[in-house]
Amino acid sequence: MKTLLEKITFAISALAYLLFHLGWSPDSGSIVTGTLVALLNTLPYEIGLSYIIVAFIRYTSKGKWPPWDRIARIFFTIGIISGLMYNLYEIGAREQRRHRIKPPPVSSFLLDDNRTTPLYWA
Repeated sequence: MKTLLEKITFAISALAYLLFHLGWSPDSGSIVTGTLVALLNTLPYEIGLSYIIVAFIRYTSKGKWPPWDRIARIFFTIGIISGLMYNLYEIGAREQRRHRIKPPPVSSFLLDDNRTTPLYWA
């Protein structure tokens, strides 16, 4: 990281990493707790996949390690993708729990739920 642009893009990728892990805890209602839970749930997978990718890069470059900022950028990229997938999963699970408690009123969407109803109103 020699230029100012590299430092700025590094900081932006770190902030995007945290942004994609923002979460809401349904138990306490805290954003800090939800974010911490999301980070702790995805962190082992992010570290493992980053290690595999860095090992592959090291293997293809004949044993040379990439710079530390490149390794961190790889980690942030994997973290952004896994944070997005984790939050999508959590939103879906939260909606399923909500529908189990109070099912949606199907009758409010359809006037009559049989196939003999004509498609026109004359």
